[in-house]
Amino acid sequence: MSVNYIFDKEGLLTNGVLHIPSFFKGEQLSAIQSELSQLLQDESKMVERKGAEHFFKKYQSTSYCFVDQLADFPTLNTLSGNVLIRAILDGLFPEGSKLKQTLVQHNKAGEGQAIPWHQDVHFEQVAAGKMYNFLIYPFDVTEESGALHYVPGSHLQGRLPVGNPHDPLSGQLLLAPKAGDLVIGDCLLFHKVNHNFSDRDRVSINLRFRSSEVAPEDTEIGVYRNGQVNYAG
Repeated sequence: MSVNYIFDKEGLLTNGVLHIPSFFKGEQLSAIQSELSQLLQDESKMVERKGAEHFFKKYQSTSYCFVDQLADFPTLNTLSGNVLIRAILDGLFPEGSKLKQTLVQHNKAGEGQAIPWHQDVHFEQVAAGKMYNFLIYPFDVTEESGALHYVPGSHLQGRLPVGNPHDPLSGQLLLAPKAGDLVIGDCLLFHKVNHNFSDRDRVSINLRFRSSEVAPEDTEIGVYRNGQVNYAG
């Protein structure tokens, strides 16, 4: 597969999001699924939830998270070096890029977990087009299990509008990726994941890359409709 056939750079720069179906398939997808299932069973690798009750209550962001935990799994550990992903990164960041972090988010079936509207960084610290989420979906997602909601072009609109965490936004669309799909999203894009009250787990792997021109200390502020958080503490 050539990156020229799947990578619509202008579309990504304009809309802030690009969906590439069936990016992973066959044996590679099966290996990703198998190793990810092993990771999700190891709660010792999960971000500590005790003490985060205030965050869950205020921002209503309640998924189980695994941060930078892919190194022990051979296939998962190679994802950030995937040849096609590297080619896309070279197109986005001719100045060079850095992997900021990896993040696995698990919304368990029937628990109603969700991720509210947010931006991963603050627009006054990171410009549009300078940091992206590469979201890999190992399993099918349905609208009910936690579709990705987003507002096209919102990465160019400054701060996320103030309001209640999950209230609808004008122009929002939703995407329910299939197993093996890749979704690339600007970290300033307004986006959220709806509550999972279905009987299906919802899992995504996020490889977050920044331009080498962006200072790491400028990437720690997450913006929600009802406030902002310094993830560095």
